[in-house]
Amino acid sequence: MFAIEDWSKERVHTVMREVLFSFNYMWFLMEAWAKQNCPEKAQGEEFQRLSEEFGRYQAQRLEKVIDDKLTGVDRLAAFIRHSHWCAFEEIELTPLSDQSLRMRTLGCTAQKAARKWGLSHYGCGQSGLRLRKGFFSGVIPTAQVARVFTPPDEKPAGTPAEAACEWIITI
Repeated sequence: MFAIEDWSKERVHTVMREVLFSFNYMWFLMEAWAKQNCPEKAQGEEFQRLSEEFGRYQAQRLEKVIDDKLTGVDRLAAFIRHSHWCAFEEIELTPLSDQSLRMRTLGCTAQKAARKWGLSHYGCGQSGLRLRKGFFSGVIPTAQVARVFTPPDEKPAGTPAEAACEWIITI
């Protein structure tokens, strides 16, 4: 175990951030390997279920650090702000009502990496939906997620250019 009690806050932060980035990189490598070596399974239900399970597990773990008095979209927003999305991405959260929240990823690192690797985009629509379904149902069991757009979809009129994807979460 890390000797975090002996480390400065800055060192704990830096080490944990680097570890997060390492795990994120490994996820992309494993996913790319699966798509290349067993494409039918990588797009199949079992593989997609892994994304949903990861989302649900992350919400379950975050439950330990999120204020349990929060409800509704405030609860959703608090969980997002503590999630892997905000560890890696600039996330824009906009309450649309007391029952719904828009979540946008601005300047997505996965899309930047895809372009760096010579791809036109990183196809994350289906797995992104399943991940969010698992995550948000773990936060509020009645939560529903709707994909507005993900690459390579066209963005709705008025969407900022830097927006990589958009989702609506309704409770």
